[in-house]
Amino acid sequence: MNLTIDSKELAAGVISVAKALPTRASMPILDGIYLQAFSNGLMLKCTDMMLQKECTVAADVSEEGYAVVTGKLFSELVRKIPDGEVTLRLDGETLFISCGRFSSSIQCLSDSGNYPDMQFNGDSFSVKLDSDQCAKMINETVFATSTEESKPILTGVLIELGSEISFVATDAFQFAKRSMALRIPSEERSMIVPSKSMIEIARMMDAVSDEAELTFTKTHVSVSVGSERLVARLLDGNYIKYQNILPKDHNARVCLDKRELMDSIDRAQLMAREGNSNILMKFSGEKVTISANSHAGKVSEEVDAQKAGDDIDIAFNPRFVMNVLKNIPDDKVYMDFTTSVAPCVIKPAKTDGFYYLIVPVRIYQN
Repeated sequence: MNLTIDSKELAAGVISVAKALPTRASMPILDGIYLQAFSNGLMLKCTDMMLQKECTVAADVSEEGYAVVTGKLFSELVRKIPDGEVTLRLDGETLFISCGRFSSSIQCLSDSGNYPDMQFNGDSFSVKLDSDQCAKMINETVFATSTEESKPILTGVLIELGSEISFVATDAFQFAKRSMALRIPSEERSMIVPSKSMIEIARMMDAVSDEAELTFTKTHVSVSVGSERLVARLLDGNYIKYQNILPKDHNARVCLDKRELMDSIDRAQLMAREGNSNILMKFSGEKVTISANSHAGKVSEEVDAQKAGDDIDIAFNPRFVMNVLKNIPDDKVYMDFTTSVAPCVIKPAKTDGFYYLIVPVRIYQN
């Protein structure tokens, strides 16, 4: 393998595929970045066997070939290479790198020819949607996925198809659902995509100006954008029947200014983190009092509110509330309550397609 390539384009390609490097590799070869030089380009690839990223970068190739280099070291190295033309030359098991007055060599991983490839085979179907909307919907839901490996299904985002597309995520303490009508309705079906893969799909969508396409098989999803391609394995299993946990009605609805509420919660959680990490919200009349107590002191603040229904005292983990409010586009939000221990529903006051739910915490005060 012998080629020259622009340093910035090489770095961009490496940064893109390195998103799929595993945190803990199940086999040594997966710690590497696969490089393959062909005719007039360099293909880079990484996989953790659940997510695979590929990127093809234009290059002047004088000798084709392939190698696998240590991913972390190679990615850090190419980010620091000076601007200019980079030469990559493979000699045996050593890759020589030079750019201007800089030169380096890096030992390749053995068994390069057996680098795994996630196959995307079988009957498939595609869904086309606005790339900007798709990226937003992912970011507006993926935060609610679980990080607990004991609940593997909840570490993914449920995608539901039909006349509309919905993204659903929950960790059993917070719930997020975003829906959007499809221009071309799909057959009703659903699949679960790991959160890491969904985050990477959202990143890829940022590079698309109009429509994007998600292609699915029974076991995988694939997305191609420009020179980048992603293949991700779907999670196997049944998602929880979340419809059964959504409140059917409410005893109180409160309309609040989102920015004012966020600022007040942001101040209250400074004190909350010194104690039990919870904030108390007392809804009474035309105001809500947001407070937090800890061994370090107390904080309390009143915020204007428009309430219809019963007064209520309820406590939350402020992080969950802020997660939701950050992703609501409207200036005003609705908070719907039934009891102080039942889930609270949060929605934009005007925009449809957003549904958030937060489970409150029990709090005891003297």
